[in-house]
Amino acid sequence: MIELLKLSSKGQVVIPKSVRNSLNLKEGDKLVAFAQRDLLVLRKVESGESILNILSEPIREKMKELGVTRKDITEAVSSARRSL
Repeated sequence: MIELLKLSSKGQVVIPKSVRNSLNLKEGDKLVAFAQRDLLVLRKVESGESILNILSEPIREKMKELGVTRKDITEAVSSARRSL
């Protein structure tokens, strides 16, 4: 679904009703905004979900893809601390 939005003089946008309905967005729902270059992404924050968890998801996916484990991270941190 693609919709055209317009920015108000106060920097506000209205999420079209079709998009709100599609994503089941209700008044009071929290959204997190990601910006990269000229791309803006809004994502609904589910109840009990932390923003830190949302923001770290791409890193966790990349680590899984590379086969990096928690043990690898723990060992790397320990090694770095010993070298200080």
